[in-house]
Amino acid sequence: MKIKKPDISLNLQLIDDFTIFANKNLLEESSIREIKSRAEYIEKGVFKKIEIEKSIFEKCTFYLCDFESGTFVDIDFIDCDFSNSNFSRSYFKSCRFSNCKCIGTDLNETIIKQTTFEDSNFQYSNFNNSKISDTLFYNLDFTESSMSEVTLKNFIVKESKFIKNNFYKTKLNKVDFSNSELIAPVVSMPPYELKGAILNIIQAASLVKLWGIIVK
Repeated sequence: MKIKKPDISLNLQLIDDFTIFANKNLLEESSIREIKSRAEYIEKGVFKKIEIEKSIFEKCTFYLCDFESGTFVDIDFIDCDFSNSNFSRSYFKSCRFSNCKCIGTDLNETIIKQTTFEDSNFQYSNFNNSKISDTLFYNLDFTESSMSEVTLKNFIVKESKFIKNNFYKTKLNKVDFSNSELIAPVVSMPPYELKGAILNIIQAASLVKLWGIIVK
């Protein structure tokens, strides 16, 4: 497993108004490096194709914001709210989402590498058609979120909630759900997506009916 913590300098530039700062960099087509944004509230901000590296966002709210096709490398997102925001077709590497609220967040067609999602709420989020490698979901609420047609490699889940998730055409081989909740996944019939997945006895008993097996 190649998950690593974000590589962030101790000397960061504190940004008072992220929208103004980001738009300036977007106009200049320059990347943003080594900043810290704290306790900002931004609604419907448009930050398409933004590039951010080695930075921290703490206690920030980005509601209904558009980060489509963004690039995020070595970023620490702490206590942030990205509910209903758009990160589709973005790229994440060596990032961490800690204690974040991301209800309804769109991560469709994203590439996610060496990233940790921990102690966060990703209910109703969309990871469809993404490529996820060397990534950890720890204590994540993934209820009714969609992960359809996703390519997974070294995907680790621990103590998380997977309830009524859409896993259609996503191969879950070697994914260990045994210490997480896995309830009523949406899969093919027969459920080839679950072939090779690691389940506990209770999970296996509840999912065996997907193969048409009746247990007395």
